[in-house]
Amino acid sequence: HRMRSIRGGMGIGDAIYLAAVVRHLVARGEQLEVCTAWPEIFQAYADRIQLSPFRRSPVDVLAHYSRRRSWRTRQFQDVCIQAGLGEQEVDLRLDWTVTDPVLTGRLLADGRPIVCVQLPRAPMGRTDGVGHELLPNCARIQEAIDRLRGRALLVQIGAGRPLYKFSGIDVDLRDETTISQLFDVASVAAGFVGYVSYVVPMAEAFEKPALLVWSKLGLRSSTGFVRQITPQKILERASSLHVVDNCAPDHLSAMTERFFDALRLPG
Repeated sequence: HRMRSIRGGMGIGDAIYLAAVVRHLVARGEQLEVCTAWPEIFQAYADRIQLSPFRRSPVDVLAHYSRRRSWRTRQFQDVCIQAGLGEQEVDLRLDWTVTDPVLTGRLLADGRPIVCVQLPRAPMGRTDGVGHELLPNCARIQEAIDRLRGRALLVQIGAGRPLYKFSGIDVDLRDETTISQLFDVASVAAGFVGYVSYVVPMAEAFEKPALLVWSKLGLRSSTGFVRQITPQKILERASSLHVVDNCAPDHLSAMTERFFDALRLPG
């Protein structure tokens, strides 16, 4: 076997998709050079791969969905197909060993299911305003938080300046975690509340339920690739529930209850 180089997209979510592909290829005995800005995400495979800084080219394998946006397949299937694998062949899964048991222990000690709430910030980390309409009306996420309050330990995750300030958060980890600590928290969480972002592959790779609020403005965007970011395209698992931010309050309440019922207590 000659060593092959592989990369995904630049974001954290892209790296989670890439890690699932790497997990699959390494299990097959492949030798890989993994080009990523997020080496921590690959800790479980670090002794079997060569980690290199992210580069666009040259790479042998592109595990990214960007060239298949208009196809009817789902986003993770696009990653696999682009990487030369079958669309049903790869498990969307991330192996993880907690690096900071003090942090996770503190959260688990509460006893209620841990729900990670995503910090609202500029979608895709863009500073040029492109895709801003993907951020939903966060007052609707607040409605879900209000329904979960007291029944779950609500932990805000993320970094940067929040575009909306949630109330009723139990533990605010904004700008408090390294990438490894972020994944530590995610690995012990019972579920995730947020919008389209790295939170989707994070929830799905850890096989945890998610409640995702979609922006109606994003679905009607005049920007083609933004308009293609639909629940049908993005969501891989049936455990990822979604509502659109113009839905009736009763519908949001019912979906929040469905999400809560799907949460498993720690352990």
